[in-house]
Order: sequence, then C-alpha cells, then structure tokens
Amino acid sequence: MSVKYWSQVGVGLLVFGFSSLFSWYEGSALLDNPWEWKYSTPFSQMVHGTVSMGEKIVEVDFFVYAAKFSPLFPSIMLLSASYLLVLFGYRLFKHPVFSLYLCMFGIMYLLISATIASSPTTGGDILFWLFVSNGLFLIMLAIFFHFSPSLMKGQSNQA
Repeated sequence: MSVKYWSQVGVGLLVFGFSSLFSWYEGSALLDNPWEWKYSTPFSQMVHGTVSMGEKIVEVDFFVYAAKFSPLFPSIMLLSASYLLVLFGYRLFKHPVFSLYLCMFGIMYLLISATIASSPTTGGDILFWLFVSNGLFLIMLAIFFHFSPSLMKGQSNQA
C-alpha cells in the first residue's frame, strides 16, 4: 500500500485521537454539574437507571456533555472519523459497493441528525447541521462515484 494512503490514515487517526482526548476532557466537567446529570447522561441512565453519583457516569456521556456545551472538539472528531470512513471504504470496496457504502453512511448521518434536531443547546444545533451537511455530502459523493466509474478504475492498480 502506498505511503500517501498511510500518511492520510496516520494524520486522520492523530486528529481523531487528539480531538477525542480534548472532548473527553471538556466533557469531564459533567462531574462538577450534578444538576445536568438528568439531561446529559443518556448512556448512564440506560446502564444504571437514575444517576445519583458521579461514579455511575459512563465515559461516553462525557462526549455527550462536551457535544452539548463545547462542540468544537466533538465536531473535529466527527469530521476526522468521517474522513477515515471514506478513506477506508475507498480502499476496501470496489465501485458499486463503495457508492452504496457512502450512501449508507450518509443516510445514517441524516438519521442521527433527526434524533438531535430538537436540541435546546447551541452545541446540539451545531452538531445537527454538521450531521446534515456531512450526510448530504456523503450522499452526493456516492452519486458522483456511481456516475463516474472511471474514478474507481485506478483503485485496482494501487492495491
């Protein structure tokens, strides 16, 4: 595999890793705000029921809190994960399957955006529009690759 591909994967993983660490750090402020536990701990409530102590908070809820109140690093995390998904999909799948792969992730992003559409926070609104734009972009990219099969022909020579 080419150096160009692996350098893109490396940079994507570094950006994803650092943005995840910063998001986790920003979300750890949830421990200091017990009045927010009822609204920002959906995963902890699924696992433990009502959250009454900080020790019962599941780590994923820190990302939920960060996304609601400081969405910069969760947004970077989403964009880098999307980039890595497209990069891996382009390398793994052939022409018709790759278009379907992109379309599937685009639809998944649109469905996620529908679940957070009524968020009362600014961070929720930002993530809503980020999911919508990402989903539409992936669907348009799928259509572009579907109708331009010549772009995928060079892929078989790279492997």
